[in-house]
Formats: sequence, C-alpha cells, structure tokens
Amino acid sequence: MNDVSLHEAIFTTRAMRHLKPDPVPREDLEYIIEAATMAPSAGNLQLWSFVVVTEQKLREQIAAAYREAGRVYIRDGVLADPNTGANQRRVYNKAMHNVEHLDEAPVIVVGCLNVPCPDDAAVNSGLFGSIYPALQNLMLAARGRELGSTLLTLGTDYCPAGELETDSVRKILRLPDHVHAVALIPIGYPAGSWGRPWRKSWQDCTHWERWSG
Repeated sequence: MNDVSLHEAIFTTRAMRHLKPDPVPREDLEYIIEAATMAPSAGNLQLWSFVVVTEQKLREQIAAAYREAGRVYIRDGVLADPNTGANQRRVYNKAMHNVEHLDEAPVIVVGCLNVPCPDDAAVNSGLFGSIYPALQNLMLAARGRELGSTLLTLGTDYCPAGELETDSVRKILRLPDHVHAVALIPIGYPAGSWGRPWRKSWQDCTHWERWSG
C-alpha cells in the first residue's frame, strides 16, 4: 500500500460515486472508523456512533430508502425545477447515480449522533459541528487506503421525509430512540480516478482582518 500524504488526501478526496463491488478489508474499515474518532467534538463529548453496513440485504434496504428520498427531492424536485441553475443541475445529475445505485457500494457507513437534536440552533451547531469533522476524518482516512467515498444526507433523520413509504434508515438499523442517523457514506474502491475537486478559488471567499468588498 502506497502512503498518501496529507496534502494529497486533502486535495484529491473528491466525491467518488462509482465504486467497485470488491469487498473492503475489515482492518481498513476499523482504521477509518478509528480515524473518525480522532476528530474534535463540542465539550469533547464524542456523541457519535458509526454503523458499518456490509451485509447485502441491509445495504439493499438502505439503498431503497435513499432511492425513494432521492427520487422525491432530487429527480422530481431539484432537477424538475426549471429555475435550477446549470451548475446545480450538473451536481444533482451526478448525485442521481447514488440515488439509483447506492446498493452497489460494498460498504455503507451510517454516521449517527447519540442524542436527539433539540430546536436550539446554538446546541445543534455544536452537535452537527462535532459529527461532520469526524466524517471528514473518515473520508480522508479512506482516501489514505485508496478507498473512495461521498457524503449523503437524504433519507436520514434530519432531512425531510414527507410521506415516503419505504422503511427509514433508523428503522432498518434498529437504532435506539436516542440515536439518530445523520449521514450515509458509501465506501469502496473507486471505479474512477482521483483528482482535485472543482471548488471556487480560495481568494474569492477569504477576507483579511475585516470583511472587504
């Protein structure tokens, strides 16, 4: 296994939506989960859990929940809206691959918060501000093992569910009442190549000392 530098990991960890079906070694999955737990968290409370799903039947059930949510909110929502801009349309057209093919990922990691999120923006910012650094650690660690990933949030407890008829992710995984699914991260060996993701120039979003412009 070739070592991937921190610089390379940060600058080439793009969304890998097309994954090979090859199984991922258990030791690699344990490594990336441990890396996730090295992230900072509000009050160092570490209110996170990770459900690593490799069983095909469970992956298919999670994929069905995500597919229904994605068809409602992406296919029939964002992409059907004539006011959706060209760049957003490009992004969401790519996202439809996960909507229709999530079950092809050999692993789905479900990131969870071990506490219900109250209707308090300040408290929620600390909770979500704790789980997402952990998930970023996980994705960077996966890159270090040449594993691709992408961050998905539809079908989780904090995205609109509407009148979707399929079982929710929390029901499929039998999450206890105090644990809530926040994100789904498919993981596997990428079918595509690594490369720098498209981002706005850092100069366009940076201000020195005071806000300018």
